[in-house]
Amino acid sequence: MKSMRGAISILWAVAWLGVPGCEGGGDEDTGASGSTGMEMDGSTGSSNGSEGSTTTNDPTTTGVDSSSGGPPIELSCESYCEIYSTACPDFSEYANDQHCLDHCGQWPEGAPEDVDGDSLGCRTYHATVAGSTDPDFHCPHAGPSGAAVCVAEDAPTCDLYCTRYFGNCTDDLNLWVDMDECLTECATWYPGTTTDDSGNTIGCRAYYANLAAGDPDTHCPNAGPGGGEACVFP
Repeated sequence: MKSMRGAISILWAVAWLGVPGCEGGGDEDTGASGSTGMEMDGSTGSSNGSEGSTTTNDPTTTGVDSSSGGPPIELSCESYCEIYSTACPDFSEYANDQHCLDHCGQWPEGAPEDVDGDSLGCRTYHATVAGSTDPDFHCPHAGPSGAAVCVAEDAPTCDLYCTRYFGNCTDDLNLWVDMDECLTECATWYPGTTTDDSGNTIGCRAYYANLAAGDPDTHCPNAGPGGGEACVFP
């Protein structure tokens, strides 16, 4: 009887000693696995979040549509005019679609990541951003005038043009009502460059307004609001 009780006691002791070993092993394995899993998930999540903020959502470095995280913006006049008409209906500086295409055809192409400078890329960028945030700010930059943002560094100004025109095109050769009208209308034009001698630009009109000092009858029509035969769309 004592022998039987001793054997049972031994079996209980072995069983009892074995349980903590199994539970301890399970806890250790689970703990290691759980810890590793958390570290990997946390690291991966952080990495993905970092990559997303630097490559997908920054159109100034990637040229993608920041409003949708979509593919790179297509630089074409058709694409620009469509984006602009949708994003800036209250700011449109174009009489119709063809007017937009005519203006656009004069601009340097540039790149999708342009945020300033005289280019189709700059205007497309601001038109795209205007579709999702602050059109009051971005639509003027997206228009033909560029609103002092999407323009060349040495772009001719309305002050330059109107001063030259009123100084050299007088009497019947002056087609503006007054200086204020000239400055107001000119503010919506594409600036172009100071070397333009053709094209529907401020630069072209300023060029001929300057030449008008020597021959107003010949050059004032090209410098006027209608652009004569020279300062018109190609």
